[in-house]
Order: sequence, then C-alpha cells, then structure tokens
Amino acid sequence: MFTNILGFEAMPTGLEMVFGFCALIGSLLFLLYFGLVLIGGVFEGVVEGVFDIDVDMGSDFSFKAITFQGVVAFVMMFGLVGLAVMQSTTNDTIAVFGGSVAGIMSMFAINKLFHMFYGLESDGTVQHNQAIGAKGLVTTRIRKGSPGEVQVTYQHALRTEAAVCEDEDMELSTGTMIEVVDVIGTRLIVRKYGSRQNEEE
Repeated sequence: MFTNILGFEAMPTGLEMVFGFCALIGSLLFLLYFGLVLIGGVFEGVVEGVFDIDVDMGSDFSFKAITFQGVVAFVMMFGLVGLAVMQSTTNDTIAVFGGSVAGIMSMFAINKLFHMFYGLESDGTVQHNQAIGAKGLVTTRIRKGSPGEVQVTYQHALRTEAAVCEDEDMELSTGTMIEVVDVIGTRLIVRKYGSRQNEEE
C-alpha cells in the first residue's frame, strides 16, 4: 500500500523507501502544522513540549535553523527531491546529496519566512501592553533569570515575544501554559498559568 501511494511501478530499493517515507511523513506534518497554526497557533509549543525540544542553544544559527517547522521542511524536501533524483539517475550518492541540499535550503527558507512574519509583528503598531492577561505557550525555555520566548495571541494575532518569568528563581519549560502579567518595553513578564489560583487556595 505504501508503494502504491508513492507511485512506485516496481519494488523500490531501500533508499527509495527512505526517501518516500520522508516525503510522505514530512508533507503530512507540514500540512498539519500550518493547518493547526492557522486555527489555533499552539501546535509548535505542544510538539516541542512533548519531545522536549529546546532551541536555546546559544547560537544564532541554531535559533534560525533548528526549529520544528525547519526540521519538517528538511524531511519533506529531502524525501521529495531525493526520490525525484533517485528515479531519474538511479545514483544513490547524487540522490542523497541533492536531497540534503534541498532540505537544508528549505530549512533556511521556511525560517526566513517566519522571521519576516515576526519582523512585521515587531513594528510600531504593536502595543505590547495589550498582551497583559493573554494566555499562551512557552516556545523557548525560560531559564532562571534569563529570557525565553512565548507565543501569545493579542491584537487579533498570534505573536512570538521575548519573555521572562515573574519569579526569577523559577524556570518554565517548553510547552508550559503561561499568562502575561506585565510588560517591560517589548518584553513580557509571565507566570505559569493557574499559579495565582493555587496561591489563593
């Protein structure tokens, strides 16, 4: 059935199966990701929380390239291009090289696109004080005394903003639900969602 979905006329080789699997899974995840972002904007934080992915690796390259959407784009293009090259040349080395180059280029392209969106969100029309009271998810771990990133919806748009924890001795892991309690400049002050209720009880 898998070979029929991918349109193989003959029994595929092991490498063709790898390319085909990457193309199929990568495409499905890519479509699912953007679909859920459009309807809720929380998929990235949930997935990164489940798999404990932390992109806070201390380098600009890692932040720009090693994200969930970047990895999905790599897998999808690696499979699609690798499979196309494999079927046209039957050369394993060229197919792997072509798929890898296409995957890496797609990683940077998709993350460049996201950074352009984030740049538009950071113009002078954004009033960060309207984020107070908003709920969201931690997308980059907030360490003790260090900023991370959160995704929150305010001014009718999903936005990714730098954030620090209200309690400087507390750490919030990726995927944690948060609430914005204050704003300093463009940086949000957040706490774990529901923590105030627990304190009152």
